[in-house]
Amino acid sequence: MVHKNVDIPIVVKEVRPETPGHLSLVFARPPGFDYEAGDWIDLGFDQDLSGGRTYSLSSAPTEADLVITFKEGQSGIKRTLQNARAGDSYRITAYGNDYEFSLRQHRNSVLIAAGVGVAPFRSMIAALAHRSSQESVHLTYLNRSPDFLFQDEFDSWQRQLPAVSIDYVVTHAMKSKERRRLLTECVEDSVHYYYIAGPPAMIESTEVVLMAAGVDHDDIRIDAFGGY
Repeated sequence: MVHKNVDIPIVVKEVRPETPGHLSLVFARPPGFDYEAGDWIDLGFDQDLSGGRTYSLSSAPTEADLVITFKEGQSGIKRTLQNARAGDSYRITAYGNDYEFSLRQHRNSVLIAAGVGVAPFRSMIAALAHRSSQESVHLTYLNRSPDFLFQDEFDSWQRQLPAVSIDYVVTHAMKSKERRRLLTECVEDSVHYYYIAGPPAMIESTEVVLMAAGVDHDDIRIDAFGGY
């Protein structure tokens, strides 16, 4: 569900470096603010700034703070977020979930992320870990370098949750044929839903591969990260 035209103040607690070129912005969670793992927020600013305002939450609903994780950039909004300090105030102007981008209970799921597109999947798997879920989830995490976001946490959750598995794939020297083979191997008869998060071109090409391998388009959920 998408909640539009809201005006919810949020205050920065911390700007946290993650991997090279990526930051997490930690906000104090507003009282009574509820959301689902996989949700996004739209940020509002007091001045008119260029750049994308929509950020998936990398925090889970079971955690105390709200967190967004993003790749550093040169847009007005990215520069503002990169230079944020504890105590700075912004607003949530909309939040929610498009295209049913949330895990379903008693359904086997495959998650495919590129780069910082892994952020909503961190939220989902953290929520699974909180309730010691037995849901079957496989994450294929594609990244140009070996600097994978949240890897220590993911590895810990894999040890805790026997039905969760994660493949880390460095794509810098990967040929397109190898990439197609890897994605095709994600397709299994036992999987109910496929979730893809990353830049639009990656999502489109991944959908093509999955559907060529027999996946029904209605079983694919997407979260496009514009303004990478």
